[in-house]
Amino acid sequence: MIADEMIHGRPPRFRPARSARPPHERPALLPLPEQRGLGEWDATARLWKEIQMRRHKAGKTDGPPWRRPTQIEDDTPIVPRAVAESVCEEASLWFGEPFPRQWEAELEERANLVYQLNARFHRLMRRRGNIGRDALRAFTRHWLCALLANRRPDLFCRLPRGYASGHDLPEPPPRPDPPASPVTGATT
Repeated sequence: MIADEMIHGRPPRFRPARSARPPHERPALLPLPEQRGLGEWDATARLWKEIQMRRHKAGKTDGPPWRRPTQIEDDTPIVPRAVAESVCEEASLWFGEPFPRQWEAELEERANLVYQLNARFHRLMRRRGNIGRDALRAFTRHWLCALLANRRPDLFCRLPRGYASGHDLPEPPPRPDPPASPVTGATT
């Protein structure tokens, strides 16, 4: 029975039964208006499209008028590009391999997008002192781990577990010595 099912992981709340009116005492339902494709939602959607077309023709393609995209740099002294560059450089030096420059741009874009859409992240970036910068560094490390897991799983497997949680990298593992050349006996 539907009343006994759990909704959103919780048991249903007990609601006392209301005094049921007999059918002849219930108010009559109003008839639905005729639907010809121009209901309230359709008219609103049409108006929205017209506004967007006018904005596009005027050269304003930055999204809805009430939601202007903001960057972290606009509201704080934090520069997400610099944080992304430092995180990528730190990881690439630890691995001994260069990372594509495109990853830095993706990490910066991700930070700005999350800043626009997530109120908690927005508040965190605007906190006093170095809290916002340090939090962005931890998030950027986490996002870099996701990039590595997706595009370079061989490198991702070599990362320490704590790095995905934003922790610093430990000292780099010792690099094996290159094999000696059989002809000269020197390393290459």
